Amino acid sequence: MPNPLRQPVDYVRWYPNHYWNGFKGIADVRFHRNLLIAGAVAIPVAFLLDDVVHDYAVDHGFYSSEISRIGDLYGYRWGYVGAAGLVTLTGFVGGQSFQQTFSDVELLGEAIITEGIIVGLVKEISHRQRPNGENYHSFPSGHTSGSFTLAACLNKIYGKKVGIPAYAMATFVASSRINDNKHYLSDVVTGAIVGTIIGKSFSREHHQMWHVQASQSNQTSTVTISCNF
Repeated sequence: MPNPLRQPVDYVRWYPNHYWNGFKGIADVRFHRNLLIAGAVAIPVAFLLDDVVHDYAVDHGFYSSEISRIGDLYGYRWGYVGAAGLVTLTGFVGGQSFQQTFSDVELLGEAIITEGIIVGLVKEISHRQRPNGENYHSFPSGHTSGSFTLAACLNKIYGKKVGIPAYAMATFVASSRINDNKHYLSDVVTGAIVGTIIGKSFSREHHQMWHVQASQSNQTSTVTISCNF
């Protein structure tokens, strides 16, 4: 990965292929096999349970409006801002190189933006009315898909110590959308599957890129040591 500050022209030339490698991974059936199987089972079941879960949420609710508001804010904007801030702060405090920190933030950005575009298109095509009748942008849940995309990326950057809480928070966001009468169960289940697939696709490209660079760096070091000897 070229340094975007020191080699801006090289970075601009390099980036399209890098992005494409992450984007095309979304369609990698073999890589996403387990998620696709889970979705093939969970999504139809969720559609069957839509009315039951909706009626329960309306009659009883899962959380108070104040607690549910946290999920709304996290899934709409502040979760992304907080994650970018966390990655930047821990990168610099931990002595990580600028390129690595920039790449981690880049991963979050490209995955979330791609998720937003894809989910936005599906919303327009599906034209499903929200349970509260507000509009026809119900399927799938954007808050949920974005939160699960974020969780998949954070899991790749930090591992399970951050990944598990991030997935738990994404699940809370999903339930809050049902609680707020903004989405049906099938909306959030589909959003969770779609978001995780997108996040894992870009995370894999991110991991492979740094693995290759580390291997090349080690090979260069070996050659240098051999020559000096």
